[in-house]
Amino acid sequence: MKKLLLILIVIGLIVCLFIGCFNTTPTEGEGEPEPAKRVVMVELYMAIGCSHCEDVEPILEQLVEEYGYDQMLLVEEASGGDYSSSEIFERYKEFYFPDSTDWGIPNILFDGLNDRIQGYSSSNPDNPEAFITEVKSIIDAELAKGAKIVISIDSRNSDTNTTTITGTIENVSTSTLNNLEINGMVFKERATVNLKYSVFDIFEEQKVPMNSLAPGATVDFSFTLEGFYWETDNVHGVIFVQAPNSSTKEILQATYVE
Repeated sequence: MKKLLLILIVIGLIVCLFIGCFNTTPTEGEGEPEPAKRVVMVELYMAIGCSHCEDVEPILEQLVEEYGYDQMLLVEEASGGDYSSSEIFERYKEFYFPDSTDWGIPNILFDGLNDRIQGYSSSNPDNPEAFITEVKSIIDAELAKGAKIVISIDSRNSDTNTTTITGTIENVSTSTLNNLEINGMVFKERATVNLKYSVFDIFEEQKVPMNSLAPGATVDFSFTLEGFYWETDNVHGVIFVQAPNSSTKEILQATYVE
C-alpha cells in the first residue's frame, strides 16, 4: 500500500513538472494593454535667409532621426517669403500668435503651444549642445504624458494629380475629449540649405471638427488633395488631432503619412 502511494506521489510530481499544478498570481499589469504612445509634433516656423534658422533646422532633423517618426514629427513652415502661403501665415500669425511681439523666428512649437522655443536657444545661443538638451527635455516631457488619441491611417491612394488619405481616430483615454479637430499637412523636399521639408498645404478647408469624443469612440476621416503627384514630387504628410480652443491649442496626437 505504501509503495502504491509512493508511486502515485511520484507520478503526480512528474505531471506537475510538465503541466504545472500550482496557481500563480498574475503580476501587476499582466494581461492589460500597453498605454498608447504619444507622437510629439514639432512645428518650426522659419524663413529663407534666417541665419539662426539655418542653425536650428539640421539639429531638429537630427533629433527626428534619433527619436524616429513614432515619437517625433517635424514640420517646417515658412512664416514669410519664399515657400510661404496664406494658410501658413494665418496659422502662425492669427491662430497661434495674434500678438506681433511673438513673431520672431526661428519659432519652435511643441504639440501646439504646450511649449516653445523662440530664437536659437533660451539657454545659451552659442552652445548647440545646450540647445539640443533643451529641445530633448521638452520632447521627453511631452512623450511622458502618454496618448489620449490614436490615429490609424487606413490608406493613401495616389495618382498623377490626386491623393486621398483615409483613416480613423480613437479616444483611448478614460475621459470625454471636447472641441477637437482632425487636420493635416503635406510637405516636400526643397533644394535649399535651411528649409529641407517645407509645408505647402494645410487641410484647413477639409478639417474635421468634433464637439466631443467619448472614451473608446472613433471617428473616420478622409482628405482629398489635388495638384501634385505624391510618388514623384517627394511629398510627405502628417495627420494630427488638435484642440484649437484649449489654452495651449494642444496637439494631442500626430502620425506620419508615407
